Amino acid sequence: MKVLVTGAAGNGGQAVCRALIQAGFSVRMADVMPPNADDLREIEFVRCDTRTPGDVRLAVNGMDAVVHLAAWHCAHHPPVSDETIFAVNVDGTFHVLEACRQAGIQSIVYASSMAYGWGSVYGVSKVIGEDLCKTYHEMTGASIAMLRYHEFIPRPYLEFGSRLLRNGVDRRDVAEATVASVKAVLEKKVGLFRTIVHTNHGMPIEVIQDFKKYGPEWCESHVPGATHLLNKYEIELPEQVEQHDLSEAEKAIGWKPRYGFLEFLKDLKARDEKGIDVTNLKVPSEIPAM
Repeated sequence: MKVLVTGAAGNGGQAVCRALIQAGFSVRMADVMPPNADDLREIEFVRCDTRTPGDVRLAVNGMDAVVHLAAWHCAHHPPVSDETIFAVNVDGTFHVLEACRQAGIQSIVYASSMAYGWGSVYGVSKVIGEDLCKTYHEMTGASIAMLRYHEFIPRPYLEFGSRLLRNGVDRRDVAEATVASVKAVLEKKVGLFRTIVHTNHGMPIEVIQDFKKYGPEWCESHVPGATHLLNKYEIELPEQVEQHDLSEAEKAIGWKPRYGFLEFLKDLKARDEKGIDVTNLKVPSEIPAM
C-alpha cells in the first residue's frame, strides 16, 4: 500500500516515515524540502507546499492513504507569524482533503494537537482542521483518524525525561500511533476517530495526584536506584502527573503507548552505569539505545 506523508522532513515526519517503511508500506515523502537523514534519501520525495493546490494534487496522486503532518506551530525556532501558521494549518489542510476527495482517497490520518482549542492561533487552526476532517468524512464516508499529539519537540535529554510526566510524549509512541492509525483507516476499522497521543506510566491514582510525595518511592520500586538518579541529575518533578485514559485507542486502532517515565529512568540508569555524560544529549536524536 502506498502512503503519502506531508511534512515528511520534520521531526515527527521522519519518524513516521521510518515506522511506515518498517511496517512494509511504500512511502512518498512530501515537504518544502527533503529530509537530511541519510537513511531517507532514497525514499521517493516530492516538493509540496500545502498552500499550493497544484503541489498537493501531484503529491496525493496514486496514493492509498495520506498522513497529513505538515503544520507550523508556535514553538518553531525561528518563530513564524500567526498568518503563516493559519495559512499552512488551515488552508493547507483544506487543500489536502480536497485533493484526496478529487483523487478518491478514503484513508486519512490527520495530525491534530494537545493544544486544540481557542487559546492561540495554532490551537484554533487545529479546531478548524478537525472540523474539516469531520466535514470530509460526512461528505465522502472516508475513514479518518485525528491524532492529538502531545509535545515531542527536540529537547535536552534530562528535560525530555521530566516532560514525560507532564505534556511530553516519546517520538516512538507518536510514530507507532500513526502507523496503527494508517492500518486502521486502510482497513476501515474506524469512521471518524480521535484520540490523544500521550504516554501511560501505569501509576496508581495517589501517585499521579501527589507525585512529589509518592513518585520517588514508586519509581524506586520499579527501577532500583531511581531515587539516586532523580537527585543526582536534579530532575524536576511535578506536583501531579498528566495522565489520560487511552483505552479507546487500544480498542479502536490497536495502539497503546510503550515509552513512559520508567523507560526513561531505565535508559538513564544504563547510561549512568557506563559513565556516559548525558548533559549534552538531545531527544529525539540518533543516540544509541542502551
